[in-house]
Amino acid sequence: MAIKVNEHIIPDWAIERQAQSLLEQVAKSMPSKPREVIQLAAMDMAKDRMVDQALMAQESQSRNYKVDPETLNLEMKKWISQNGGKKAFSKGKHPVIKTQDDLRKEIASQIQFNLLLEEESRAEIVTEEEAKKYYDTRQDLFQTEILLTASHILKMARTEDELAVAEKKIIEIRKQLEEGKDFIELVKQESDDAQNNGHLGTFGKGRMVPPFEKAAFALETGEISDPVKTQFGWHLILLHEKKEPEVTQFVDVKEKIIEYLGEKRKDAAFDQFLDRLKSKAEVTEVAGF
Repeated sequence: MAIKVNEHIIPDWAIERQAQSLLEQVAKSMPSKPREVIQLAAMDMAKDRMVDQALMAQESQSRNYKVDPETLNLEMKKWISQNGGKKAFSKGKHPVIKTQDDLRKEIASQIQFNLLLEEESRAEIVTEEEAKKYYDTRQDLFQTEILLTASHILKMARTEDELAVAEKKIIEIRKQLEEGKDFIELVKQESDDAQNNGHLGTFGKGRMVPPFEKAAFALETGEISDPVKTQFGWHLILLHEKKEPEVTQFVDVKEKIIEYLGEKRKDAAFDQFLDRLKSKAEVTEVAGF
């Protein structure tokens, strides 16, 4: 079904093509849904987007924005260059733009569209006080993560029998450490992952498998873990350093916060404008296009 937006018709083939381009994006947001549901969601999103675009195009044309001829010619040359030069107007290459006149109208409309977007997205400038308030209430966004530096001894195992043998061996190694044996020496002698003397470097949360991560983050600097079972086998973890979170100072993020809040304010202003357009529009589904 095509859609009629006031007096403008959006043909069904255009909606289907837009929906096809959105399929991957929608599928990522709905990973567990069947393909039929994803296709329907993509079609609904395509309809909404194209209705919005039609309303904004109509409004921008009604305001009769003046288009700078130099800017228009420059954008036309750019489009032709990006679309194959002389072959840009080849038959079937573009569903809408088939001639220089088509291109001129399309780009002029896009420039007017952008002028409308700029005009209706205007909003009050975000003050430093507003930025500071946001910073104070969202401290979680401005602190670094906890970082650990650690080494491990690993006895690899896959089967139940191997795991039982590995567990027994890792307990023996743990006892040797308690008796004062050097961790690095035991890595060299006993570990199935002796590369870099078992040193794992620095890591934050989400970088290691869950059982290993839980045990590592529970340690204090210089402490050795109890035996830890993971999908790789049995481990002993030595924590070298725990770097606690640090809060980034307001002065270092002030401009980014002002920019972020400003964009949010512009988006909100434009959404309100778009809602006003929709409330006055006649949007219906029609057959035969």
